[in-house]
Amino acid sequence: MAVASDIGKVQFVVFSVNQQLYSLSIEEVVEILRVPTITSIPGINEMIEGVINLRGSIIPVVSMHKRFELPISERNKKNRIVIVQGTNENIGLMVDEVRMVTKFEEENVEPPPGLKVDEEIFTGFAKLNDQVIGILHLEKVLYEQL
Repeated sequence: MAVASDIGKVQFVVFSVNQQLYSLSIEEVVEILRVPTITSIPGINEMIEGVINLRGSIIPVVSMHKRFELPISERNKKNRIVIVQGTNENIGLMVDEVRMVTKFEEENVEPPPGLKVDEEIFTGFAKLNDQVIGILHLEKVLYEQL
């Protein structure tokens, strides 16, 4: 993740989940895919939607709705899987829509307001065009429970 002093130099992928905007540093994103066939796996963690075959590699897909305990929306053609680099493997994040790739001006980024959940999974919040965009702490989103 980008150090706060470098925030204006780094691009972010902004995506939506349940009408809320979140972002990850572009350095953490491997690629963005249209949603292929997802194979469900019985008995696996409920946050995991299933797995996909990406050029011969099996990639687990995490439902961001389930991860954030949000209502599940119907799939549509705007849904995407954001492939990110986990600790030892690539992991897919199912999102409603990828909105843009942008930079945040340092003066428009603030630290989390101090709520426990915010400190856990957000490194900050960016203000852009009258919207608030959560900057996610990828490792905590992937590997720690809310």
